[in-house]
Amino acid sequence: MKISNKKWLIGLVLFISLTTHVHAQDLRPLLENLPGVKVLEKSAATGFSESYTVYFTVPVNHNDSTQGYFQQRVFISHRSFDAPTVCVTEGYLASYANNAWYIEELADLLKANQIVIEHRFFGKSMPEGCPWEYLNVKQAAADHHQIITMLKTIYKGKWVTTGSSKGGSTAVYHHAFYPNDVDATVAYVAPFTIADEDPRTIDFLKQVGPDSVRAKILNFQRAVLKNRTEVMRYFNIDIANAKDTLVVSPDSALDYMVLEYPFSFWQYCGNQAAIPSADASPKVLYKHLKSVVPADAYSALDAGGTGAFYTQAYAEVGYYGYDSIGLGDLLIMKSAFISNKVLVPKATPVTYNPDALIFVRDFIKHKGNNIIYIYGADDPWSAAAAEPGQETNALKIVAPGDCHNVRIAGLPDDLRNQVYNRLREWLGVTLE
Repeated sequence: MKISNKKWLIGLVLFISLTTHVHAQDLRPLLENLPGVKVLEKSAATGFSESYTVYFTVPVNHNDSTQGYFQQRVFISHRSFDAPTVCVTEGYLASYANNAWYIEELADLLKANQIVIEHRFFGKSMPEGCPWEYLNVKQAAADHHQIITMLKTIYKGKWVTTGSSKGGSTAVYHHAFYPNDVDATVAYVAPFTIADEDPRTIDFLKQVGPDSVRAKILNFQRAVLKNRTEVMRYFNIDIANAKDTLVVSPDSALDYMVLEYPFSFWQYCGNQAAIPSADASPKVLYKHLKSVVPADAYSALDAGGTGAFYTQAYAEVGYYGYDSIGLGDLLIMKSAFISNKVLVPKATPVTYNPDALIFVRDFIKHKGNNIIYIYGADDPWSAAAAEPGQETNALKIVAPGDCHNVRIAGLPDDLRNQVYNRLREWLGVTLE
């Protein structure tokens, strides 16, 4: 019997539709077969055929499962079962990965599958009751080990972990405790501190950039504090409009903003020309200050979202302190009380324990193979940069004039080629 062209065309369209649908769902049944997962579909970014939000069931305490479990949020974007897999070990919440437009630099560069693991105790990955004692480097590394091990039953190609800032440190923490999990790690601007408030950052800020710019910064800081009464009027309006409260007194909050200013300025490639002169109006001074250090940095609402970070910082992974030299005569606070430890949730006792960071720094120096560390030379966090030893094959890149935003794509050609060559060597990939 002869089939009409119209019927044949309809049949072809149906066939293509059905086969396309089946192909588009290749990954989902494999994910749903993993134990203890919940799979939710999300919009896929360009280049990926499927994308899901997946909740993995992980122990609160990997050393004692009787402490209970929680759901850890993971975002998975699928390109191909034959492609490499890039896993972002986020150091904070990972809500940004829910956006369809988000593609990690390495996932794009390697044409890889993309996995973003939200850090425990952040975002939607919160254990019930917030048992803070389990927010630590080893427990987070065990989360990553469990999730990566499960997903390697699906993605059997080369694996790379990566992250930026605390996420970069987190990638190296995982690599140190589970060195056989992945083929390579690329850590952007990852600090590895030597104290709860690393003094090296203060020394760094005394030397970074031209003398004239550092002098301009100090004059600006003093101008803000000299105009405290007028500046505080604008600051209080901002806090009131935000319907927010402060975790410190208003005057102390201004002191903190002023002390924080040099670190934040250099961290994010501050515009030297934008620094107001010392005789600028209080309104201009305040407007510039809050453009670099947000007015709500010491507010209750902000602390609600950052409490987990400061808890981990002052218990284990470290932070930085402030230099009040040249400002002490204008500060309300006395130097003995100036510490960002005030941002640790008040009901959360913390005692600094350096053991995990000592282990990690030793690993970096003696055993940390197949790791690329990338820093911006003007970023204060580079004062706490990794120090790989000669016995490792690690690569450390410091980009001149760059800061906390440094990426591979923006590196000078010679430095970018060094990164490419290591990735080719370790992963067997072709890079243009």
